[in-house]
Amino acid sequence: MTTVPPTESGQPETPNDPRWLRRLRESFTSLAIQELATVGVRPGQRALDAAAGTGAVTAHLADLVGSDGSVVAVDTDTSQLHPTPVIDVHQRDLTVDPLPGDPGTFDVITARCLLEHLPKRDVFHQMIGLLKPGGWLLLGEVTHLRTQVHKAPSAADVDLITTVMDTLVDTITGVGKILHWSDFAPAELLALGMRHVCASQHTETWTGGGRGCALAAYTARNLPGPLLAAGITPAEIEHFAELMANPAVLMRSIQFGGIHAQKTS
Repeated sequence: MTTVPPTESGQPETPNDPRWLRRLRESFTSLAIQELATVGVRPGQRALDAAAGTGAVTAHLADLVGSDGSVVAVDTDTSQLHPTPVIDVHQRDLTVDPLPGDPGTFDVITARCLLEHLPKRDVFHQMIGLLKPGGWLLLGEVTHLRTQVHKAPSAADVDLITTVMDTLVDTITGVGKILHWSDFAPAELLALGMRHVCASQHTETWTGGGRGCALAAYTARNLPGPLLAAGITPAEIEHFAELMANPAVLMRSIQFGGIHAQKTS
């Protein structure tokens, strides 16, 4: 019988699993915070954080809007989201449930690693409807990019890292996922009446033992099915995870695309 390395959760996960998505979103928290600085969130404003994860961006939004503002945090799993006088928490499955709030009531709406899991992108239109005139929409998603390994202990290790990472990215970009959303999102936002549309792509280097490589190891161990189907053995999956903890490894990160746009007055 084929065995796989043990998972941290005890059960293999899927690319839609809230636990996996939470880790992925939090890997790009700093980029979301940079985007918020770009649009200039002010005290007293009202914000919505869709797919809020552990609430890191939610908490930052709460600091920005202050005691006179408010933040609505939404996620399927709200166990790590904590209501405060400023933060209002809603548990919603956004594949079937609408976002909370009345039309035209938010100054800023953020979402990370959400649209790619909603093939119809209904929530995309909901967000724009919820924004006030002059309000900002900030989106961040993983986008498709082949793996590049800058350094590893051996040529065989380079090949293994490349194969595992490309297989995982192909799995994440499977049926129902839109990982090329940034190619058409600017034009779609303009067609929906948004202005000041700005899209960017971000990569960085991930070093073995860092947060990014830890995410890669976690993903390989918790999504072994596609790797086994691609001919990667359980031993190779475990060796990949070990390489992700090795500081001699340096690789290009998963690519993260950001876009922000303002609703017309």
